This record gives sequence, structure tokens and C-alpha cells, in this order.
Amino acid sequence: MVNDMISPDIDEKIRKVILKLPSPHCDDIMALWEKWILTNPQPPYHISWADFADAQDDPSVLYSDRRVYLRRVTNELRDIEIPKTLWQKAAKALAAVASIFFVIFLALSRIARGAE
Repeated sequence: MVNDMISPDIDEKIRKVILKLPSPHCDDIMALWEKWILTNPQPPYHISWADFADAQDDPSVLYSDRRVYLRRVTNELRDIEIPKTLWQKAAKALAAVASIFFVIFLALSRIARGAE
């Protein structure tokens, strides 16, 4: 059910992301994705999807799991369409390394506190 306008590669990547979502939301968001595909979306897809998903979402609810998962699809589309710059990749790697050191520091401080 892939439209000519959106590449099969993008469609496949997004479907994989949607299939990883929890089961009550997975089916709902997959149906929404297929409905969006039928609207013949135009690039940039992440903006088109965000507008479509916002129209389907309940604006009276402050927070919902569904909104979080819709946003995850939007973010994935943006990452596919707009590749990260070298600085963004370096910042992400630096943050990952810093979080590992932070966890090690917390573990060592916990051990030191237990030894007292």
C-alpha cells in the first residue's frame, strides 16, 4: 500500500518504528499511517504527518500515550528527511559517553556510601 509520492524505504522504516510501539497503540497508529499515505502527502513529510496527526488527536487532553507515539513517528520522519550534521552526531556521542560516566559515578558513590 505504498504511495508513489513517498519512497518505499521511508515507508518501510516508519512501519518498523510503528510495529515496535505497544500493542494497543501500534494498530491504531498503523491505521492512521495508512490513512495518511492515502492522502498523497507532499514533502516535507514530517511536517505533513505532524499536521495530519494533530488533526486526529484530541486537543482537550493535556497528555496521552497516543500523542507521545505520534510524536515518535514525527521525529523518526524528521530524522530520515533531515540528516544530522557532524556537530549533532558528535553531541549525541558525547552525551552518551557522559551518561555512562554518570552511571558509573553513581554506582561507585553508592558502593562507597555502603562501605561506611
